[in-house]
Amino acid sequence: MPKFSRRQVLRAAAGAATLSLLARAASADTLQDIRKSGVLKAGCQVAQVPWGFSDDKGVLTGFDVEFVRLFAADLGVKAEISPVTSSNRVAALLTGQVDMLAAVMGIFADRQKVVLFARPYCVNDTVFIGKVGQTVKGWSDMTGLRVGVPRGTPQDIALTKAAPKGATIQRYDDDANTVQALIANQVDLIGGASTQVRNIAHVAGDGKFEQKFVLARAYNAAAFRPSERALADACSAFVANSLANGSLPALFDRWIGTSLPDMPATGEGNAALPISMTAL
Repeated sequence: MPKFSRRQVLRAAAGAATLSLLARAASADTLQDIRKSGVLKAGCQVAQVPWGFSDDKGVLTGFDVEFVRLFAADLGVKAEISPVTSSNRVAALLTGQVDMLAAVMGIFADRQKVVLFARPYCVNDTVFIGKVGQTVKGWSDMTGLRVGVPRGTPQDIALTKAAPKGATIQRYDDDANTVQALIANQVDLIGGASTQVRNIAHVAGDGKFEQKFVLARAYNAAAFRPSERALADACSAFVANSLANGSLPALFDRWIGTSLPDMPATGEGNAALPISMTAL
């Protein structure tokens, strides 16, 4: 019978203990734990109008925040919202600080390798915005226009590649400066998120600016740890039911201000990845 040194025995014991812990973690039923505790912990961005923000009365609200609250109610529990940012949200999920993310999480191929996405619940479009009355349906309609874009963004890259004849491209350091240039009539058109249309109206007044055309569409979904298939499936079922009964389209219209388009039935695979909306 082979003999083992004390060091080898300790190493083997440590390895077995680690495997045991990993096995318990992998088999943990977070959905069951949530129902027992009565609390769903969700990470949301809380300084991103209209996705998550505090209103004039200091009440946390927004599309993602209200989506979490509806999902929690569907599970029969209360929602506990934890603030996250674009840089720390995935870490907060993977380290167990939150059970899920509803934090303007666009589905991208690299993210699919790290988190498990439920069925998409909304879209986040990259669009061009201009004055009401302008006819701008694509690159060819930009002749003679001053077009503002945040430097290095997808809209900047697409616009630079398209190089509309006769258009003047003006680049800014961020979205805020780009929007301000449009309101101040320093440019005729800007590239940005579709959600900026409503934000612009709050500053410039209703009926002055509108979305012209969609450049690209990303699908947003709730994200879960890869081991939490049951919880992700419960969220997917909730999204499916909410689409069918009209509550999710109504929520989208309330906060984003547009109709919710058709979306993929899963957050996994190529069908859920961003798509180009232009052939211009």
